[in-house]
Order: sequence, then structure tokens, then C-alpha cells
Amino acid sequence: MSAQTGCAREGKEMLVRLPIDTSRLKFLVVAEAEPLRQYEEGKPRESWAPRTDGNGEVLWRVQLVALGDGEAEIIRVAVPGDPKVAQGEMVGVDGLTAQPWEMDGRSGMAFRASAIGEAGRRPVRSGGEKAAA
Repeated sequence: MSAQTGCAREGKEMLVRLPIDTSRLKFLVVAEAEPLRQYEEGKPRESWAPRTDGNGEVLWRVQLVALGDGEAEIIRVAVPGDPKVAQGEMVGVDGLTAQPWEMDGRSGMAFRASAIGEAGRRPVRSGGEKAAA
């Protein structure tokens, strides 16, 4: 078992989600949000079913530039529910985590947030509940 894939628990591999402190970062939306799709072999991408989280909520992907300490990085972040943000908008990101992944000799980092919303305002999770601090 590699450090990237986490730890074993009851015969199942658990992946570690690493929390990211966003208090010193700024985020700029660089592409319109899009719903994530569940891969279905033999079907065209347009017909794939939407990907959902554990609560059955559709996951959306938002491409952001993370700005901080004189550096910038483009990241793609999955978030439950349509974040309703526009290209060029500065946003706040709540509950951001990073999760290392490895598949077929490739590896990378997947980013997930509990909510993404207008900068300076508390992001609102879908369903109307405000994101926790």
C-alpha cells in the first residue's frame, strides 16, 4: 500500500483527503462550471450519467486559478450542486481538500470543496444551507 493511496480498513482501501487552508488564497473562476459525468464504456460522453456524491447530489467541476504568496496554480475543483459562478468572478472556496490518486501508471491530485460562492460572502451549499466555518 502506497502513501498516496491511504490505508487499509476492513479489506477496503481508504483514500486520504487532505484539508487545505484557503484563508490566505484567492480564487478566480477561469471556465464555466460543468456537471461531472460517470464514465460508461461504449457510450459517447454526452450520454454518460451525471456523477453524484454520497447524498445523491450532482457533482460539478469548476476550473479555478488559486492565487497566493506570489504564485498561481490552475486547479479543477469538484463541488456538490451547481455553484452558479461565472468566468472571471472571484470566489470563496469552503471545505477544500486534496486527494492524491493513481491509475494505470498515472497519478495526480483531485480537489473537492463543500461549497464555492461569491468572494467576500459565505459560500452557500446547495439546498440553501450555509457552509460551516
